[in-house]
Amino acid sequence: MLSIGWLSEAQGQSATVPPASPTQVAGSRWALSVDLVPVPASGYHFSAERRLGQSSRQTVVFTPQFYRGPVSTLTSDLAQAATDQVRGFGLGAQHRIYLGRQPTPLAGSYLAYGLSYQHFGMRFQGISWQAELAADGLYYYQSRLRDQTETINRYGASVVVGHQATLPDTPLFLDFFLGVGLRHATSRTTLPSPRFATRPADYGSAGLYLPVGFRLGLRL
Repeated sequence: MLSIGWLSEAQGQSATVPPASPTQVAGSRWALSVDLVPVPASGYHFSAERRLGQSSRQTVVFTPQFYRGPVSTLTSDLAQAATDQVRGFGLGAQHRIYLGRQPTPLAGSYLAYGLSYQHFGMRFQGISWQAELAADGLYYYQSRLRDQTETINRYGASVVVGHQATLPDTPLFLDFFLGVGLRHATSRTTLPSPRFATRPADYGSAGLYLPVGFRLGLRL
């Protein structure tokens, strides 16, 4: 009888498994994504997100940015798609805090803030005055359409709220965000005044703006 009791007790202890601590729960620490919103402006933003700690709900996001292609009328009121071209690069850095508890790491609603820098080199045609050599050997100022350039440097800070949703049974996810930000821009151009600052979506626009994004990503 005593041996049977010991055996039952031993079986009961072996069947009891302590719950795993949060640090024992494995999950994705990296996520890669591409933002589809800048594409109509010939912009390509690629983001790398890393979780701060094995069980943390905070991450850092780095977003290299590249621009190459035609200038669209979606961004500039004065754009001429046949001739206007943009080349550029930039970098964004963000601290993201996920809200609440989620069984899937890097998922759910979040609050984030960050800084950004962008450099644009614009090539386009515009009307300007310039001294030209005439047939009589003298120079006369002529106004006509000419090749022009504009160099833009822009700095920004923003706060956004967003939501990252996992696609069922896949490592893929969708990321939506919207916020408010402030930008400062400097411009150097061959025209008397900057050309690419006609609307909030333009390359040289400054002041308050609404950052918005729609990313498609992959968790690693």
